[in-house]
Amino acid sequence: MAKNALLSGNEGALDWSARKLLNNNLSDVSLCTTQLDVTSSTTLANVTGMVTDTLKAGGTYKFRITIPTVCTANNGSKFAFKFGTASMITAIEYEAKAFTASAVAISRGTTTTDQALLCDNTSAVVILVEITGVVDIAADGTLQLQAAQHTSHADTFSVYKKAQMQFEQITTG
Repeated sequence: MAKNALLSGNEGALDWSARKLLNNNLSDVSLCTTQLDVTSSTTLANVTGMVTDTLKAGGTYKFRITIPTVCTANNGSKFAFKFGTASMITAIEYEAKAFTASAVAISRGTTTTDQALLCDNTSAVVILVEITGVVDIAADGTLQLQAAQHTSHADTFSVYKKAQMQFEQITTG
């Protein structure tokens, strides 16, 4: 499928179709604005700042999430999307990479479930997580990144400021 493009003859004043085309080619980028520190809890919590604008029904979006983080072998880490609208996802297909100082663990999956774990690290000292994928939207809504310890422990699990999440619409609804 060809990427959206302005074609010859679309010059001049912007109309609705040109505005829609331009907006479809802009990335929705969000940053973690406050470091998230979690101790003794496996309950998913919002990562402040890491939420999309409204994703449109019928659209397909590619996404990339880069999360500088640290956890211990005692607590591990997990990440998920919280849907802003019930049943807003038709499908998510994703790949997750969890990096330690000397290795990388890679997983992939599909889901349509709210708060399904996209990356679940049980006991490694992970310092960076990258999650990429494609999501089909069934109903207008937002996606909020959430994180928690895999195992409740007094050790601190952190998601650092400037973690980033980028969504780009690749088909229109």
